[in-house]
Amino acid sequence: MKMSGEIQRLQAAVSENRLRILKDHWLSVAAFVALTLPLAFVEPTPSLPANSNTVPTVASPAPLPAPASTPAPLPQTAAKPQAAPKHAPEAHKGSHRILISIPDRKLALLEDGKVKKIYPVAVGADVSPSPTGEFHIAHKIVAPNYSHNGKVIAAGKGNPLGSRWMGLDKEHYGIHGTNMPKSIGHAASHGCIRMGKHDVEELFALASVGDVVEIHDQRTEEMAQIFGTEVGTGASQPVRTNELAQAEQPKLAGGGQ
Repeated sequence: MKMSGEIQRLQAAVSENRLRILKDHWLSVAAFVALTLPLAFVEPTPSLPANSNTVPTVASPAPLPAPASTPAPLPQTAAKPQAAPKHAPEAHKGSHRILISIPDRKLALLEDGKVKKIYPVAVGADVSPSPTGEFHIAHKIVAPNYSHNGKVIAAGKGNPLGSRWMGLDKEHYGIHGTNMPKSIGHAASHGCIRMGKHDVEELFALASVGDVVEIHDQRTEEMAQIFGTEVGTGASQPVRTNELAQAEQPKLAGGGQ
């Protein structure tokens, strides 16, 4: 019993001492708790190696949504190209003008309105006349191949197109050389305009894609002045026209050579 009383008195003394300590130091304890308590909720930053050059980044805040009343911008559509005019006189304008007289069997090359060269040519036969009107040089070919019905004749002496081809913007027709030089000066072709080897190579070098080509079956006043003939007269009777035409290679589909 005496031991129990001593223990009770000791416990009472300890409790009284604790209360006295808390009473005397409560301000310090409260300050300590106030300073240390927020640290318990801070997430620790991971440590980086000593030799690391990585700079810690801070996550960017999520972008705020756009207000519902402001619509998103629409993508701009490409501007529509302007349609080319139906009549474009400058589209095929070249530096030269080629004037062909069917009745005279001649071709004149004009530069700035002045005659530069005049060449003898062969034109279409009666059964396959040359087309008349205004055309343009659409393309030029050196040493062309000739093909018909699947048969191809390579460039060379036996090629009906000769060494040069100047195709018109009328399909299958053009100005070219020939493997029948004796036909020059006659109405003998299948519709194309034939020239001698030297003449066609010279014209090929002077003419350009886009140059105007006029083919006339009646003499105009301009042609009469250029070729020294009478206005309005047609072709004279062709010499050996049909014989020359029949002796040639078959004509191209839809056109002549």
